[in-house]
Formats: sequence, C-alpha cells, structure tokens
Amino acid sequence: MAMNLKIFQDKELVSIYMADIIRKQVHNNPTSVIGLELNEELDWTYEKFVGEAKQHPADFSQIYLVAINRDGDGDIFKKLDIPDEQLKLDGSADTLKKVLDDKDQANLTVLSIGANKKLGYTESGDNDQLFDSRELMLVATGSDKAEAIRGLYDAIENNDDDFGKVKKHRMVTVVMDTEAASRLDQDIVEYYTSEFA
Repeated sequence: MAMNLKIFQDKELVSIYMADIIRKQVHNNPTSVIGLELNEELDWTYEKFVGEAKQHPADFSQIYLVAINRDGDGDIFKKLDIPDEQLKLDGSADTLKKVLDDKDQANLTVLSIGANKKLGYTESGDNDQLFDSRELMLVATGSDKAEAIRGLYDAIENNDDDFGKVKKHRMVTVVMDTEAASRLDQDIVEYYTSEFA
C-alpha cells in the first residue's frame, strides 16, 4: 500500500492544491486521460484549475477529460481548449470504458469521498476502472466526512469493498481539510499536515 495523506487547514487550501495537481498532470503528460468526479465539493477545485490553465497555457489537444457522475458543474471545462470529442461530460462508466478501450488506464482520477463512505460511480457499482488509474486522488472536506476518513484509514487492505481496494492501490493520495481529519489520531494529523506532507 502506498496511501499518502495530505491534510490542509481548510477547503480553500485543499482546492488550490488539487487544482495544481491536475494542472501539473496536463503539463507533464499532455496525452493524459483524466477522470474527474463532478460534484459540488469539487466545483471550486475545477474553477481554480481552469483559472490556472488560462494563466499558464497548456496543450489540451491530446488530453481526454472524462467526467465521473454529473452532480457538479461540468460546463467549466468547456472554457479549456479540449477538442469536443475528447471532453466527455456525461458522467457514465460506459463512456470511460470506451475512452480506455485503446489506452491502458487513466493517468489520474480524482474522486470525492462521500459522507456515506461511498466512492466513484453512483449509478453503477463497478469502480474497478477508476481504481485502476495510475494515480488516484481522493478528496474529503468538512466534518461530515470525518467518519468516512476514519473508515478508510482503518480499512483492511485487499478487502472486497471500495476502501479495501483503494488501500491496495499503488499510488493513492487522500487530500482533506482538518475537519475531515478530525476523527484521526492527533499524531497522525500532525504528521500529515500540509506543513510536513
């Protein structure tokens, strides 16, 4: 397991960090397939990402951006220069599967951890293609996510549930604010705060 935790003071700092991660993925690998969950928690991150991409122009001509679910503002990505056939905003698992048919795996997938301890697609329970991403970033903000974060931290690696599958992933980072981290032991929180992580 290579699960890393990053704990920031508040949601704004989480969104700034995540926007930077997505921007760097585009800059470092302009042929990436990026899966981004659309939900209200991540809207702020994507607004910041689009703003950064406008300030620091990137080559989106070969990027595939694939939405996961449809509970957020996907229209924000239309401000980028991603070709229409490579901007997939319907949020379905079938769309990602079609994009990945001629690719190995997604390069980066960003998911929100639900307060109900759910990850990934809300309409289908098959998240394996999400969890097969080269890099998996999980985001949680707010005190309502604290129990889910504790559940992920305590999950048994290789269990058949989503948290168990995530824990066996070779490169997963869980990014959260201090409210979401409030159920973790204090020494863990101190170790993984953004100052040291």
